[in-house]
Amino acid sequence: MDDRHSISATTEAERTSSAPRVALIWLAATMTASSLPVGVLIAQLFPLAPFLWVVLLASALFVAVGIISIPGFVYGIPTMAVSERVFGNPVNKLISLSNWLSQLGWQAVVLVLVVYILRSVFDSYGLVPANSSIYYALVLAVLGNFVVPIIGYKAIVTAQTVGALFLALFAIAILVYLQGGQALSMTPAVGHFDGIQTLGGISLALMGGAFSWTMFASDYSRYVRRDTSLTKMALWPSLGGFAGGGLILALAITLYVHGGIQVGPAGISITATGLGTSALYLGFCTFAILGLLASNFLNSYSSAFSLAVVVGKDLDRKKFTVLDALLATLVGIYILFVAPSFWDSFQTFLDLLIIVAAPWTGVMITYVLWDVLPEAHGELSRPPHRRANVWVLAIGVAVTVLFSNNPIWEGYGAHLLHGTDISPLVGVATATVASILYRVLFCHHTATDEQERVSALSTPVVSKITDEGANGYR
Repeated sequence: MDDRHSISATTEAERTSSAPRVALIWLAATMTASSLPVGVLIAQLFPLAPFLWVVLLASALFVAVGIISIPGFVYGIPTMAVSERVFGNPVNKLISLSNWLSQLGWQAVVLVLVVYILRSVFDSYGLVPANSSIYYALVLAVLGNFVVPIIGYKAIVTAQTVGALFLALFAIAILVYLQGGQALSMTPAVGHFDGIQTLGGISLALMGGAFSWTMFASDYSRYVRRDTSLTKMALWPSLGGFAGGGLILALAITLYVHGGIQVGPAGISITATGLGTSALYLGFCTFAILGLLASNFLNSYSSAFSLAVVVGKDLDRKKFTVLDALLATLVGIYILFVAPSFWDSFQTFLDLLIIVAAPWTGVMITYVLWDVLPEAHGELSRPPHRRANVWVLAIGVAVTVLFSNNPIWEGYGAHLLHGTDISPLVGVATATVASILYRVLFCHHTATDEQERVSALSTPVVSKITDEGANGYR
């Protein structure tokens, strides 16, 4: 895997990975401390939700990532190149721009979380003056953000994977020590649960979890060996994301309930007393920081592809990480010292992220199940319904906005639900149903029509994708 983008699909020689290895990639991607504020918000905003069900159902919906991994495996191209086939070049540039901005936002959030965790360690042990600990933490976090890429891409991938596994072990140990089963009880303390709050909790978990990853689903599956079954190709990424996302969300909620995470206007703090022992506390914080720094480099390294689609030319991803790190640092400083509240900024970011991602996910799931799977099984390829897909996406975006509730606006649908934001679920459902209805009602092709189209899963198909400007990477 080199450091420049290519307009060609992956070659057979590059297809050396396996579906279980992709599961490990998604475990590492989701098992990071970036989900801690998501879990805290769920516990804060939806106290009448059965937390265990929220965690399990939201993590199970990582199956959307598994499904959208299939085109990358079939065609050998990354997600935004597949998206270009579905929506056409002009609209896909806008989608790719939103994807790049969302990655930049996550990089800023991750940097802020590194600062908060470092500050927590400094304050817990009195290592620096309390009134200046955030400045020491910021210097170290920024330094790490720019220095980590020096060790190289492959080394960082390995480090993040190992770090995620150790973080998972610490998370399990903390959950056992704090009796996480009680904090995640099926029934809230009041003896009953609220259905709307349950949907709100699942939606919030999707914003920071599965639906924030769907736009990268095919980026790693395109290196999996050709002899892998489509079922395994969808299953293993789903399992990896389910395990990592579910574990870190469960930990975040448990820590908040037991006082291990304290929140306020100054952001988030992880307290040593709340995690039980110093060994658990320092181990968890160490691997959380290392995992976040590695994640930030990989986020910026991958986000260059989205910007490459926007500008229409190849970009050197390794050099581009410097630009991303600089922009993320500026946004992070704004969140730390200028924004009224980290929590308001974080909620607004999640809602802006999901406006495009949720309906886009619905369209893509339909495309995979309706078009890619039959093509992969040897049926003749169908023409892309780009104009219809764009209209469905637009309708889905409008509905998502309508049911969104954040510090900037409250949609009418959210108002009817007493402020509960279920925009991700409504957005993906609207786009999926609209896509299916269009295909059932308006897409009728005769056998003669089908025979005139190019057959799928062959070299001409890959060439056709390439000729349409579908850029690949890695």
